[in-house]
Order: sequence, then structure tokens, then C-alpha cells
Amino acid sequence: MTSPIPPAIFRAWLGKEPAPAYLLYGEGAGLAGLLARAWEDRLRGEGVSFETYRWTTADFERNSVEAAWRSPSFFARVRIFVLPDLTEMKKTHRDAIRGYLEAPEPSAVLILHGTDFRQARDFSRVRHLLSAAPPERQAMDALGEHAVAVAQEERVVLTRESATFLARWVGGSFEALSAEIGKLLAYARGKREIGEEDIRAVCVSRGEVDPFRLAEALARKDRGTCLSLFRRFAAAADAEDYHKLNGAVAWYLRSCVQRKGRGVAVTPRRAAELFRALSRIDREMKGESRLSPEQVYEIRLLSVLA
Repeated sequence: MTSPIPPAIFRAWLGKEPAPAYLLYGEGAGLAGLLARAWEDRLRGEGVSFETYRWTTADFERNSVEAAWRSPSFFARVRIFVLPDLTEMKKTHRDAIRGYLEAPEPSAVLILHGTDFRQARDFSRVRHLLSAAPPERQAMDALGEHAVAVAQEERVVLTRESATFLARWVGGSFEALSAEIGKLLAYARGKREIGEEDIRAVCVSRGEVDPFRLAEALARKDRGTCLSLFRRFAAAADAEDYHKLNGAVAWYLRSCVQRKGRGVAVTPRRAAELFRALSRIDREMKGESRLSPEQVYEIRLLSVLA
């Protein structure tokens, strides 16, 4: 199943010849697989032969970057290498990529992603590398567009609102979205439209805590429930998970303000207070504060739950 229309977020890149390397980072790190899919769709549509390789950190240990990426294929004009998170790589692996990109092989396309914003931003200065750190809302919209297109191919209606909910429910990852959308379509076979209740019933929430339940408790000013859910979340969360949580809470609050879905009623004054807190959390987690993401988040939650 493929998206017939290139994701809007990538159209500037897809309108040109493939670059030697792409880097998606920050809120857009989960889109690396979607970019690979978009390039596969374009190349297939143009009749260009290609091969796609999905490397893990173990592949860096087993293979020589120079030998693997500089050896043209007898069967494909373009070779796409989807690489692991920059944060998972050893420094020697990142340095090997930097060295390779000084004089890249024309037939190879590297697709990288980084969940550590500052590390990836520094890496984005490497030569022959196109990079983007799309806002969280834009990243979720891109995943939602893909889900809507896949559902349309199966003649099932998945509204943009439900598709965005699905993207957030599975953690903003293209791989997780792809794994769940097939299940969802099979479950909903015979139904005209897929809704939020179907997603909750079938799809795996990527996390220990339902972020929308936490957001609801925050909107209701239910201090005990909100903090309990947050501390359960924090017990298993990585740094990137806090950015996803912030986006999910913001999306839920926007839905409440716009009276979409089953969200609780939120007054304009309360909504403004919460959005200011979320904006401050975002800035502080991106470098304005030296506190850990967990500390930043809990301090700001306490300030709006008082």
C-alpha cells in the first residue's frame, strides 16, 4: 500500500533529483521511513530501478561504509539506505558518515534521523546533506495524510482528525503507523468509516500511559490523576517521548477548544493558560533550561494544576 500523492512536507525534495543524504530530526524524526516510502513511490512511478536497505547499528559493525555505499548495484540505479537514529550510533559511525559525505557515491541515498535535537542540529551542517526539523503538528499531519491515503485505497473513510489521532496514538512513528494501519483496516472491513473508538480498540498505544487521558486530567485540573499518570509515563520515557507528549496534549486541547471529538469543555482562559505552559515546556526542553525533560515537565504541570 502506498500514498498516491507525495507528502506535502517532502515535495520540495521530491521535485528534484535524489540528494546524497537527508536528515529528519526533532519532531520530524519519526518521518524517516515515510521519506523512504515517498522516494520509492516516485522512483517506481518513473520506472527507475531501486533497492532499499534498512540498516541497524549492527550493520555498521559488520560492514564497511565505504564498501557498502560506494559499490553500485548491478540491478538498481538508486540504492536507498535508511539508517538508525543518530543517538544510537557510536561516534565512529557518525564520523564515518561525515567522511563519506565529503565525496558521496551518486547512486546511493542516505536517510537519517535524530531524536536528540541538539546533536542532530549539529550534524545537519555536514556537506551534501539536506535536513529538516518540521514542527510537531506538521509531522503529525504528514503521517495523518499517509494514513488517509492508505485507507482510501481500501475504500474506507478515515477522516483527517481520526488519522491525526492515530498518528499520535502510535507515537508519531511511520513504522509504528504502518504496523497498525493494516490491523485497523482488517478490523474495520465492512465499515464505511474508521473512528477514534476503532483506533483505541485495535491499535497499540506506544507508551505506558494514554497521553489523551493525561491531557483530559490536566484540562479538568485533576491534580492527583494528572500527576499519577505523568509519573507512570516518566518511569519509562526517553527524552524524545516528552516532546511527543507535549504535542499530544496540545492537540487534545485544540480539539477541546474547537469542540471536536469527545474532549472536555475548556474555557478560553484555561486554554490560554495551558497553551502558554506547553509553549514554555517546548522552549525549555529545546535548550532554554538545564533541567531534564522530566523535571521541566513536572514543574510546569504543577504550575497549572495549582
